[in-house]
Amino acid sequence: MAGGPFLPSSVFPVGTSGEVFPNVHSGAGANAAVEEEGLGVANATDLTADRGWSLRFQMPTTLPTGTATFRLLALAAIQAGDLSVDPAWVSVAADEDPSAATLTAEGPDPDSRVGGDGSNVDNSTFGWAALDDDKYIEARWTLNADTVLAGEVIVMHLKIVDADTDVAAVTTLFPSVIFV
Repeated sequence: MAGGPFLPSSVFPVGTSGEVFPNVHSGAGANAAVEEEGLGVANATDLTADRGWSLRFQMPTTLPTGTATFRLLALAAIQAGDLSVDPAWVSVAADEDPSAATLTAEGPDPDSRVGGDGSNVDNSTFGWAALDDDKYIEARWTLNADTVLAGEVIVMHLKIVDADTDVAAVTTLFPSVIFV
């Protein structure tokens, strides 16, 4: 049986620039639940270099069946633009130093996308087009750069790639690990 989502047990912005930060996305809808807290990324005009998020996902002692997959949702109040991310990770056991482990990148081109413009002509992960504002856009990567093991911790650096990002609005990201 598939399982998850496993949400990060630790989230920390990498860098002191203020270009990645905890953020609350407020949608333009009229229901009582328009706000959602996530990982904020400054708009491209404020992004001055690659930035990132340090994430930790604690895996259960028995893994669900299925393929371990990194799932990233994005929200932005915009109708055009691109955001590129590149997840790099490793599975770390107890009695191992996570700060000394070598992370391996999955690459900015996910295995699947849902929503947005869905293209990868400019090496971006997420693309917004007309009518995409305030809608979830989803990207998924099969976690195959290392082996996900039961009881271990996935140590991840989620890099925001400045060169391939031109979205002119704050973006809010929502990471998880799922088994599909």
